[in-house]
Amino acid sequence: MSKRSFIAGLILGFVVAVFIIPFGFKIAFKHMLFKEVPSSYGFDKTVSLIANRINHQKGWVVTNIINQEKVIKNRTGKDVGKVKIIKFCNAKLSGEMLSSDQSKYMSVKMPLSISVYEKSNGKVYIGLMNGYLMARMFQGTKEGKIMESVVKDIESIMSFLHFRYTIF
Repeated sequence: MSKRSFIAGLILGFVVAVFIIPFGFKIAFKHMLFKEVPSSYGFDKTVSLIANRINHQKGWVVTNIINQEKVIKNRTGKDVGKVKIIKFCNAKLSGEMLSSDQSKYMSVKMPLSISVYEKSNGKVYIGLMNGYLMARMFQGTKEGKIMESVVKDIESIMSFLHFRYTIF
């Protein structure tokens, strides 16, 4: 290998590492961290189905349903369309997560949220965090074990849409 090809390889590797890989992550990150699932039901029916399924999943309870459309309209006058955020919790799993000072920071994502919204095309979608990715990030820790339970329960709750978490 000549010195010139070695230097060209280093430069190419540097360009890929510094520019191309981060750009790829930027494009993929949105799809990795957040999930958007189309609903085959109307807006109110989707909200109702999810809330009922949460309340019937062992240990889980809906703590609040926020009408984000109404909040924004009342505060700004802007109409963003139908958007509701379903807040829900499992006290047993939350208690396990928050029982030690080392994992109290996880409270930032408690209670959990699932959003239901209608886009301007009239179609209804469900938005949620990618619990699978979060559980994988914490794999081998107490937090990761708890998140694995949460992922299984959320997949069960969302099974009426044949939803499964994936990395992408």
